[in-house]
Amino acid sequence: MKLQNLLFMLILTITGCKKDNQLAVLNQEIVFQSEYINYAWVYVHEGFVIDSSGNIRTYKLPKIWHFADTNGYISAADMLENIQQLNPPSSKVNKDTLLQNYNKLILAASGVLTEPKVEMFDAGGTVTSGFIYDSKLKKYKQILIRQTGDVYIENQSPYAKEIYDWIININK
Repeated sequence: MKLQNLLFMLILTITGCKKDNQLAVLNQEIVFQSEYINYAWVYVHEGFVIDSSGNIRTYKLPKIWHFADTNGYISAADMLENIQQLNPPSSKVNKDTLLQNYNKLILAASGVLTEPKVEMFDAGGTVTSGFIYDSKLKKYKQILIRQTGDVYIENQSPYAKEIYDWIININK
């Protein structure tokens, strides 16, 4: 009888964890983002986001764009303003794949970032990141996956590398 109770509790725990992660994805608007900004010669600001339904939505030269603060947070209200400037979905990623990568993002959130390294000049920068919504703060926490271009920064978590490889291959 004790073994049955233990197995029952184990099953509840495992399925409960999966549900919590699924709800976390479904209860936030934006999950991943890749954006390119360049101030040299001609101003460029464009990118795409992946929302919690798996929709890929692009943007180019938004009028007002809210970035994460110095602590890596962006308010839900500011994120909503950003979302309102997105183009209609251009494509979609598989929901299960999105959930797998979101779960990797949770693990990558504790990854150590490399020291910023200047690699180019006037190339701008591409920032690939994910977001984890904190319902208590009503803010999104931006998790840097990788930054390339003028300055290179990499999240050294192996999960961050897997997410990065997935994101850069989405539009290929």
